[in-house]
This record gives sequence, structure tokens and C-alpha cells, in this order.
Amino acid sequence: MLSESFAAWRRMSIHESSPSDRGISRKLSRQCTDYIATQFFPEMRLGSIVSGFRNENLEAQTFDDQRFDLVITLDVMEHVNQPESVLKEVARTLKPGGAYVFTVPTYKGKTDSERRALYKPDGSIDHLVPEPEYHGNPISDSGSLVTFHYGYDLPERIYSWSAMDVEVRRFHDHHFGIIGDFTEVYICRKLT
Repeated sequence: MLSESFAAWRRMSIHESSPSDRGISRKLSRQCTDYIATQFFPEMRLGSIVSGFRNENLEAQTFDDQRFDLVITLDVMEHVNQPESVLKEVARTLKPGGAYVFTVPTYKGKTDSERRALYKPDGSIDHLVPEPEYHGNPISDSGSLVTFHYGYDLPERIYSWSAMDVEVRRFHDHHFGIIGDFTEVYICRKLT
């Protein structure tokens, strides 16, 4: 999908948040001439290098305006506290004509997205559902708290938060084992 939608990706300025050491992340880090990988280490200074990654909070990034052609997050948006802040920041850091590509579980049959947890300013967590849900985390054995279950209202939310146009693609590919639920890829484009 990367080469199909972004043929010149190797020459683009790309920010990937929370990359893994496999798949597309590995390909980007090896072949893209201007690739920046970030993780979020809350206790460390933003913009500093920690364990080989630039430390960035997607909700309050330290990057300059219009820095990137492409921003990528894979299975990250369900863990952010304030998704509207993330989308505004991504739009701010994208060049005109740039794109934000991300994956996030989208629950079929759910028309309205549901907040499941809220990080409070004092660092405590307000759990809004009886059983908190955690996913794997490449930098923490304790996992990442799921803050949202997104529904089919997500594209309209993205537009209202960022004014970016949104395309949603679903994959079903037996060759690569991409089958079943939660195969949506969101492509958000900054027009101006």
C-alpha cells in the first residue's frame, strides 16, 4: 500500500510514531532518506533522544510546522488520551498535500466511538468501563491502555478535528494473512 499510494516515499520526509522492529517500520528506517522514528517516554524531555528514538508526545509535538510529507502510526490511536489534539498536531506538522496514514481497530456495528479511559492531568486514570483493556507495547512490558473503541463516526471526527479529507481502506489478503476484522487503514490528506 505504501508504494501504491506514495510512490516517492523513499525521498519523502516521514515521521513514524511507535514503530516496531519489523515490517514497514524496518523498511522505512532502512530505505527512507528522511525518516524519524519516535516513541513517548513521559518522564523524559520532549524532543530528546531516548533509547535511539526521538521522544515525542503525539498530542503536543516539538516538530516545526509543515515538517513532514507523511506521518504514520500503526495501532496507536486507540491508546491516545486526546485524539483531537493528535489530529491537530499531525495536520500542523504535515506539509500541504501531505498525508497521515494510520491503522486503528474500528468496531463494526458501532456508529459512535466510545471513550474507555481518561488520563487526568494529575496522572491518575479514570476507567470508564468495568474491565480495562491493554495491548502490547514495544517499550513497556505493562502494555498500553486502550482509551477508545472507535466506530464508523471516526472519519467525520477526523475531519472536524483537522480539516483533513479521509479515505478508509479495508484489506483482505490471504497471502499475507490479513483477514478478518480490524483491517482498516485510514489515509488523511492535508489539502492546504
